[in-house]
Amino acid sequence: MTESELLEQFNVSICEFSSNEWPRNGFLDPINRVVYINKDLAPEIRLKVILHELGHINHNPAHYKRLLYKYENEADRFMVRHLISEELTQYEASEFNWLQFAERHKISTTWGEQMIQEEFYRFIKKLGA
Repeated sequence: MTESELLEQFNVSICEFSSNEWPRNGFLDPINRVVYINKDLAPEIRLKVILHELGHINHNPAHYKRLLYKYENEADRFMVRHLISEELTQYEASEFNWLQFAERHKISTTWGEQMIQEEFYRFIKKLGA
């Protein structure tokens, strides 16, 4: 799925900023449905940041501080889920290797191993594979 298709699917727009203006990758304004993204990011990182921010779309900003770890985990899981579904349109499920996937997408194995494996098995279960 392309960036514009993702934005259209979630009915959000994008606004870019430079690293000089703000030294972070991106954030979501859920009220106005805008993903703010650092325009200096490499394309593969940009996609991951957009997916992560879209994972926050249904989070209540009033609870963000209290539910920080839960919300960030859910956003990361959303990103991983989408990347796996895209990957499995190109490869057979039997060829999936979670470590190669993590390396290809520069996902830390510290937090990513269990999440990647859970999302992969959830995805193939849904497919009935």
